[in-house]
Amino acid sequence: MSLLCHILIGCPSSGKSTLARQIQQENPQYQIISTDQIRAKLFGDETIQGNWSQVEAQVYAAIDQALQAGIPIIYDATNAKRVWRMGLLQKLRQYADVDWMGWYLKTPLETCLQWNQQRDRQVPESVIEQMSHGLKQFPPDDGEGFTALHTLKPDTPDSWLQQVNERISQLPKTKINRNNRNRPLTFHSYSRLLDFERLMYLIRLLIQYPGLGNLQTTAPEVIQEVFGQQQEFPDEIEEICAFLAKIADPLYANPQAVAQDLQWLEQNGLLGGKDIKQPLALSVYQDQNDPTHQYSDIEPFSRLINTIRLILHDPFIRESGSTTLKSFVARLHTEGLIKHQAEDKQISNLRKDIEKVLKPYEILPHFSMRRGYFTGTAILSFPDLVKVFRLLESQAKSLEDPESLEVYELFQERMQWSQLADTQSYPVRAIHNRNIVNLEKLSPSALARNMKKLEAAIAQGQLLELGRIAGSVRYQSGKDNYFFAYPLQLVFHNIGWYLGLERYDGENQGLLQFERVDRLFLGHTPYQKRPLAEQWSALKRLRKLYECSGGIYLGKDVKQQQCYLSRDTSQRKLAEVRVELWFNDAMFRFISEGTKRFPLKQMKMSKSFNADLNRSNKTLFILKKSNDPHFPHRYQVKLPCWCVDDYDFHRWILGFGGQVKVITPDSLKTIIQQKGTAIAQLYNQESNH
Repeated sequence: MSLLCHILIGCPSSGKSTLARQIQQENPQYQIISTDQIRAKLFGDETIQGNWSQVEAQVYAAIDQALQAGIPIIYDATNAKRVWRMGLLQKLRQYADVDWMGWYLKTPLETCLQWNQQRDRQVPESVIEQMSHGLKQFPPDDGEGFTALHTLKPDTPDSWLQQVNERISQLPKTKINRNNRNRPLTFHSYSRLLDFERLMYLIRLLIQYPGLGNLQTTAPEVIQEVFGQQQEFPDEIEEICAFLAKIADPLYANPQAVAQDLQWLEQNGLLGGKDIKQPLALSVYQDQNDPTHQYSDIEPFSRLINTIRLILHDPFIRESGSTTLKSFVARLHTEGLIKHQAEDKQISNLRKDIEKVLKPYEILPHFSMRRGYFTGTAILSFPDLVKVFRLLESQAKSLEDPESLEVYELFQERMQWSQLADTQSYPVRAIHNRNIVNLEKLSPSALARNMKKLEAAIAQGQLLELGRIAGSVRYQSGKDNYFFAYPLQLVFHNIGWYLGLERYDGENQGLLQFERVDRLFLGHTPYQKRPLAEQWSALKRLRKLYECSGGIYLGKDVKQQQCYLSRDTSQRKLAEVRVELWFNDAMFRFISEGTKRFPLKQMKMSKSFNADLNRSNKTLFILKKSNDPHFPHRYQVKLPCWCVDDYDFHRWILGFGGQVKVITPDSLKTIIQQKGTAIAQLYNQESNH
């Protein structure tokens, strides 16, 4: 006849010790093994947690001594974590002919806290709350290894003994019923709870730490963050096992089992880019001696894995006018990844998978996912990921941005390793703006060679002292070789990288401007930062001026900028100028295509030659033609007044040669006329010689 032993489970002050004494009083042959009593013996006080390995050694010694003598035991401990319970029951499997009944005292947290106040030695409330959360997240499960597991109703301790005796009397029937329930199940490689949990934790870690298995080489800072110091591992399996042991528990860190799990995940498309419609490769078993859990049967396990697989391969599935749950279930059904059932049943199953597995094991984030499911950093489908890679590829090489190049090279490496895309395939798109400055030839002190420091200063709202490199060109005149400014944003404009900034010195205080980064160097960095809200505010003003000016020249007068940004229309007009240009037929065909050269609300033109453009831009092509038969096409744009002095704006107009006339303002007309005359005179002088 089997020896009947009891394992109590519950928060501190949930009534476990009371129940243990009640069982012992009715059955004096029982020996209570209490972790509180062991701590009191070892450390002089039961509230001192002490070294668990010392406590654990005493627990197992006491259990072994009792069982060897044929004495049944009551193990009185919180057993609040599943891994504690499974680890215990794994070790207790060595004892033959012993039935282990688990008793989960599901006493409400409020009651536990109240009873704790009545104890002589109170447990910190934070500890009780933490253990209560652990029991809710991973409640006791038959699959942990119990012969039978029962939850005691949270009534009064007086009724618990009656419930225990009733359940003990029903134990033979409970065993028969369990066997009957398990008979129709089809068991698989992860029908044991320990194997199932190891797989779930492994999936979580592979999602949470991309590149896991080679982080000691590719991301040693992650090793430092997780373990508190640098570590070396002989191979990738040992690194993964170390993460499992640290973040989950050493119970799961079985190298041989983990290696098989990785092979299985790759074989079934959870690692790599395999077709999600392929059937899962699972070894099938008709019988299993171990206790079962909710996913021991092949059908719910396959549904769960297919759910994870679909989320990884195609995140954010949600149809317009439907809920996330309904949309995802419909997609599972369309892909043939779940068996045909009523929609309500399928939704209920998915909700259970999310609540019981995907969120507790942190495969899905804990916040609401009304816009669709995703996991970790897998926020793009495979086709979208390839598109982003191609886009970054086209940008990084042409703009010569060290940061973009670094990210691109890492991205390219990961795409090669994952075999998700051919990184040498034909480049369909490219961006051929290019930096005219060779950054590698600049002085090491140049700001362009210290982009990471600059980016950190931007993100932190750090005030900087900047200096102009001797001999460099200046966009606007001045004597401020050194100046203070808050850096706001790095912008690639036409030919190079510019720093948008807000001046913080003298009469230029508050002036927004752009400076090319290869012309500056970093001076003394004062320890002065400002709130990010102020950074955002300044950046919005900078963007507004950049957008409305059509370029990087924002003038050199703070008051003019303030007037232009004012919500007062009369103030804005003080800093505004209307430019009107007249074009001939040939050039206007080109000009009228540029419907976004300046903000739409700032531009007006004569009718375009393209009827489709006229129909789709009715507020733009509204001007009557001019009375000049050679230049009949009018182009008006309202600009900040400083644009009249913008060299880029001058070059744009001069580039049209004799096919454009400046009508207003007179100041711009004079500038263009003078520059055109100077060019003509230069070549006239050469021809005369």
